[in-house]
Amino acid sequence: MLGKGAILTVFGFILAFSMYQVRMSSNVLATSDNFNTQYMETLIHETAISAMNYAINKLWDQNVTNDSFYIHANECTSRVRIYPLNADTTKITVRTWGYLFDNESQSVVKREKTMSSFFTKGAGTSISEYFMFTNNSAGLFWVTGCTLWGPTHDNSVMHTLGKPVFYGKVTANKGINPDPASKKNKAEYHDGWEIGIDMSIPTDMTHLVNAATASNGGAPVNTKCIYNQVTSFEFLPNGDVVRQVGANPPDTVALATIAPGNVIYSTADVRIKGVLDGELTIYTTTNIWLDGDVRYKENPMTNPNSDDILGLVAKNKIIITDNAVNQTDIYVDACMVCIDGGFEAQNWNSRPVGVEYFLGSLAENISGCHGVANSSGTVIKGFEQRMRYDPRLWGGHFYPPNFVMTPNKFRLASWWE
Repeated sequence: MLGKGAILTVFGFILAFSMYQVRMSSNVLATSDNFNTQYMETLIHETAISAMNYAINKLWDQNVTNDSFYIHANECTSRVRIYPLNADTTKITVRTWGYLFDNESQSVVKREKTMSSFFTKGAGTSISEYFMFTNNSAGLFWVTGCTLWGPTHDNSVMHTLGKPVFYGKVTANKGINPDPASKKNKAEYHDGWEIGIDMSIPTDMTHLVNAATASNGGAPVNTKCIYNQVTSFEFLPNGDVVRQVGANPPDTVALATIAPGNVIYSTADVRIKGVLDGELTIYTTTNIWLDGDVRYKENPMTNPNSDDILGLVAKNKIIITDNAVNQTDIYVDACMVCIDGGFEAQNWNSRPVGVEYFLGSLAENISGCHGVANSSGTVIKGFEQRMRYDPRLWGGHFYPPNFVMTPNKFRLASWWE
């Protein structure tokens, strides 16, 4: 009996271990199937996203609004469709699929993923929505102590050093240095950052010329909205302006009289200062000189309901004049655009140290110089800058009359998978 019992015991262990082995093999196969399934689904998802991004680039870079094509990648296939829903809305759909062997059914099964996105085209946005907008920052560094409150865009490479703080979204075309994703970049991006955004300052100011011409009413040049001589405007808080055209004696006129359409156009240099009560945009094909403080009658930082707004658009530069009243400090309230040049201080590398208080928005082709700093960052010539964003400009719904608009491009409205 002992021998038979031993044999039965051995057979029992063999049977038990055999069943255990079968179960382990089954678990291994199930685990392998799960891994293969998840791996294939990951490949399908990544391929679908890649196909969607490729289609988006065709829409943005090539303005393709009606197309259909296939993309093969990662052993997967994507069918992509780009088609217009109306003149201002385009939809992109992606259907991606791949195949794998299902052990349970002992057959090849198909897995697929779909995603869609909508892009809309609005009326464009005022460039004053951006606190700082530059085509070429030309070695400008945002450093510790710099605090930017509104959206910021650099069409070149944006450089940071130390711990600048950005409260609006930061976008750059050719990158941000150091890379914000690396530990080397210590800047604070409270509303995020994005690179690869190509958006230049518009150069066609025909709309401003037309607006000034329309409201000029056939008046002689240099009397109302259109000028071809160097002209100075000193704004008065009662809504009047002291105007001097060329070498003529100055006269005092109501701003509403000489700019009934709120736009002044000049083909010569324009010089301004004073306290503005009202809305006005000045465009010149040359330079604008700031001969003294340029302030709003109602400060929007203390009165959010202020409707005073000034747009300064220069084909070349906007310059802080090196004169007696600008030696210690200067206050500038304005939305400024320099199409070919930049915003700078005259004799920035030799004038005495002063403080520049700026409120508004600035778009410039090339960053202008305002002063010289030593190795520790202390300004030793020119201006220290204290720049604040006008909170009324946020969102692009409030801006100077007939102001410069960013290109009317498609923007992502929604995306779902």
